Amino acid sequence: MESIALDEIICFSKKADSPPFTILDELTEDELKYVETIADRLRINIIKIKDTNMVAVVNNKDIALKLARELKKKSQYMFYDLIKRPSSNLVMYAMTGYTPSWIILRNNGYVIEAYDEEGKITDKWINTDIEEVSTEIISKLNLKSYIVIVKIRGVGNSRRSNRVIVELSRYHYINDGIFNEERQCYYPKENKSNKGLADYNRLEKLFKRWGFKSL
Repeated sequence: MESIALDEIICFSKKADSPPFTILDELTEDELKYVETIADRLRINIIKIKDTNMVAVVNNKDIALKLARELKKKSQYMFYDLIKRPSSNLVMYAMTGYTPSWIILRNNGYVIEAYDEEGKITDKWINTDIEEVSTEIISKLNLKSYIVIVKIRGVGNSRRSNRVIVELSRYHYINDGIFNEERQCYYPKENKSNKGLADYNRLEKLFKRWGFKSL
C-alpha cells in the first residue's frame, strides 16, 4: 500500500482531473487489515496516509462509506465536481486515448462531504484550507476518475466480463451481501426472493460463460 502525506492528497484532490478521495479516520491494526482485505476483494485502490493510521479510498465513495459505517469511523469525501467528455469520437478516444479537447458537462468546483461514525452528514473534520504542496508522488500513481469502455457487438471480451463481475460484487457488498469464498465474490444476501435469485443466477452465468472459477 502506498503511503502519502495528507497535504499532498488534499492538494491533488483539488485538481479538476483527479479522482475523488474518501478519508477514513484512525484505524487499529486489525481494522487496517480488514480494509486491505475488502480493497483486494473489490479491486479498489487505497492509500495509507503518512504518519497516521488513516487511509484514503480512491473513487468508490459508496464502498468507502460502507467501510466507515462498519468500523464506526468518521469519513470525509473530497472531490472536484467536474464532468467532461472527449470532443472526439468516443470509439477513437477509447482506442487511442487521444482527444483534441474536452466538452464540459458540469463544473461545481471543489466539494467536501463529511460524515460521522454513524454515516450521518457532519461538519468537515479535516482541514482542506492549506498551502499548496507538490503532488509529484501521488501523480506517479496515475489515478483516474473515469474510464471509457467500448463494447463491440459480437466480440467477446473476458476482461470486460470480469469488470462486470467486479461491479456486481461491489454492489452486493454495499448492500450487505455475503462473501462467497469459492468465487471470491460478494453475492446477494438472500436468494429466496425473485430479485435475489435473479442476481445470484446472473453472477453464476457470468462465471460459467467466461470460464472464471473465481475473481
